[in-house]
Amino acid sequence: MENGTAQTGGGFETLQEVLKEYGFDVGYGFFLGWVVGFAIKKFFKFFAFALGVYVLSLIWLDHSGFITVHWDAFGRWIEQGQQEFQSWIKALFSALPFSASFAVGFAVGFKMG
Repeated sequence: MENGTAQTGGGFETLQEVLKEYGFDVGYGFFLGWVVGFAIKKFFKFFAFALGVYVLSLIWLDHSGFITVHWDAFGRWIEQGQQEFQSWIKALFSALPFSASFAVGFAVGFKMG
């Protein structure tokens, strides 16, 4: 290391070159992660409330005899949604610099939401 420069495996000589290469991805990833984390937490709060009201109404209507609920089909629907969510998460975290900062931003946004 001479005069603030160092040879790295990627061929970068200075910190400025590294920041030029990855700085935008990291900053952009953090910002998008924060926005998505904040929005998803707000959405999940609403979704959990709406799903709770929906399930309670199904239970009440089934118990009262107005409808017959096929709970096995309802469970398959929930499992399908879980699998779709997992595939979305895998696709989201496929690029490392963006994904790492996105994950940090997501955690911060989710905590604040």
